[in-house]
Amino acid sequence: MRGLKLQYSEKNNFLAWGVFEDASFDPKKRLLPKGIMPLPKILILGVGNLLLKDEGIGIHAIRELEKSILSENVQLVEAGTVSHQLLPLFNQIDYLFVIDALEAGDRPGSIYKFSPEDIGFRYEQKLSLHQMSLMDVLNMVALTGKMPKTIIFGIQPEDVSSWSLELSDTVREAIPRIKELILAELKKINADQIQNERTG
Repeated sequence: MRGLKLQYSEKNNFLAWGVFEDASFDPKKRLLPKGIMPLPKILILGVGNLLLKDEGIGIHAIRELEKSILSENVQLVEAGTVSHQLLPLFNQIDYLFVIDALEAGDRPGSIYKFSPEDIGFRYEQKLSLHQMSLMDVLNMVALTGKMPKTIIFGIQPEDVSSWSLELSDTVREAIPRIKELILAELKKINADQIQNERTG
């Protein structure tokens, strides 16, 4: 990742953070063989402050996922914080996975998987009065009529007040399970797309 510019990626066929050689690429002009549907565009977003110990779990998880071989329709992004600058990116994707620390009063390292629509679960990711919450941004996306199917992976932190680039042991040990859950979701999404093509 060499910058924070939103440009089209010919490889991934949708907007992404970074600097790409062909910024003028228009994915709408790409022609696919008749009867072949493009794979859904999937964004995996790691959210958090890397300097505040377990608050950076989303970033650490993204860096672990970077070690995996992912299909070209999957984009990994270290967001740091959530802001309105993500709106153009969210408008170009079909699925959004968010990885973030979530204070639920549970055992450190506990993992929650839910969607914004889940009843009775209030999720607000705000680090300061100057930042927007994830739900604020998703609500703005919904107003445009292009809302990605969203899954949030929340991890109970142990310490979000100490200045450190290292995770607590209990939270670090949760990373392999987070990775396993996300890879399973990716496999399911792509498998469903292939099945729909065969039966369509």
